[in-house]
Amino acid sequence: MIEEVATVSAVYAGGVEVVCFSKSACGQCKQNSQCGTGLVSKALPGRDHRFRIATDLPLAVDQQVRIGIPEHSLINSALLVYLLPLLLLLGGALLASAGLGMGDGGTLAGAAVGGFIGFMLASRWAKGNNRLQTDPVIIAPILPVTNID
Repeated sequence: MIEEVATVSAVYAGGVEVVCFSKSACGQCKQNSQCGTGLVSKALPGRDHRFRIATDLPLAVDQQVRIGIPEHSLINSALLVYLLPLLLLLGGALLASAGLGMGDGGTLAGAAVGGFIGFMLASRWAKGNNRLQTDPVIIAPILPVTNID
């Protein structure tokens, strides 16, 4: 399970809306001021990601919770989104070049058509019948830390 800490932003009947912020790995090393990636991460504002999650837990606004996504669903999603279009792109180029005997222009057109079909199939398959279980789930609320002096 891939976990992240999120903050409850709204409470609805039967669920909540949580928000978590993108974090950059940059800023951790001494080359921060000279690294191109570090400079870009400083220039761009952080993005927030909002999710509606069904839950029966009694949560309040601004309460922190631990959310998670199963690893296998993330891997399956990556394979579907990246590998299927790439394989169809290569298949379209191979079919146009070797199978139909087209020249370089035909090979490029076959690759473009194959890649487009791959993206359309991946999009349709991901949306159809909720096959990819990529919805986050609430693992547990985070208990507030109280400082007792």
